[in-house]
Amino acid sequence: MMRVLFVTNRYPSAETPGDSPCIQQQEIALQRLGHDVNVLYIPKGAPKLKYARAMWQVFWSVQVLKRFDLIHAHYGYCGVVAKMQWRSPVVVTFRGSDVYSRSGPKRLLGRLVAKSADAVIVMNDDMQHQLACPGSHIIPYGIDTDLVKPEPQDRARRALGLPLQAPLVLFPYDPARQVKRFDLAQQAVDLLKRELPDVQMLVVYDRPYRDAIRYMNACDALLLTSDSEGAPGAVREALACNLPIVSVDVGDVAQVIGDTDGCYIVARDPEDIAQKLARVLRARQRTNGRHAAQELSIAHSAANVAALYARLSRDGNTRVDPRVSANPH
Repeated sequence: MMRVLFVTNRYPSAETPGDSPCIQQQEIALQRLGHDVNVLYIPKGAPKLKYARAMWQVFWSVQVLKRFDLIHAHYGYCGVVAKMQWRSPVVVTFRGSDVYSRSGPKRLLGRLVAKSADAVIVMNDDMQHQLACPGSHIIPYGIDTDLVKPEPQDRARRALGLPLQAPLVLFPYDPARQVKRFDLAQQAVDLLKRELPDVQMLVVYDRPYRDAIRYMNACDALLLTSDSEGAPGAVREALACNLPIVSVDVGDVAQVIGDTDGCYIVARDPEDIAQKLARVLRARQRTNGRHAAQELSIAHSAANVAALYARLSRDGNTRVDPRVSANPH
């Protein structure tokens, strides 16, 4: 058993119940494996003073009180906070937005944090390249397959007060986040309405997790048009709910959906997106994506993270040899 401190600026809260549930699920899964996990949450957009306070908390609790054996930072900024002590090894998970930022200084900070960490986790091999960190470990967040599972569509729609017959497309991100390219999704759906005038696109984000999954079961297709992603949880959740997926080639989406019938990788072109959506919506069939759900589960992912923790504990406070991966795949 290890005493682990998560440091993160994304975490479900009363104000943002749908903010990165994957981090909370990883916390719970590691606890089930016997680890004692605590969370230091720095709300997103918090003033710099709160980051300074978090740095002091890390120093005091780790360096002085010796309460934790390992610090696991989620996102690059939090890696800076985690390094405010030198007693315990630091693992940093980069999720995508902290690597693909359009800001040069942010990308530089990410590389510096990666070089200073004892172990680095990324979501896909392109992130390894972007970080210039070939020794990082590819361990995407998993999903809780006990919570994320199919539900009869009509029951889900009735529970959410949605029309029972209209074709529904799910867009799972905040349209204000430019990197998610809601504009491209909207263009595609506008074209689609020429063929299917009653189609609706539902924008669902920052909802309680169970509600978000119910929307997965209520809709007919998941649409992703992002400029960049790491390992989008929405895709894994859609597969586990047998929801068809139409996505641009981004992050690890093509690898995850593989040859699943009813799922399509499309060009960043409104017409191509609209055509594939039309194909899915005319068929009105679920996929067999859940067959891959166990490999995408949080239990599977957490076991890989725990193996990395064990190596760091065994090897001492030294950087993990990049020639040996804790990821068995």
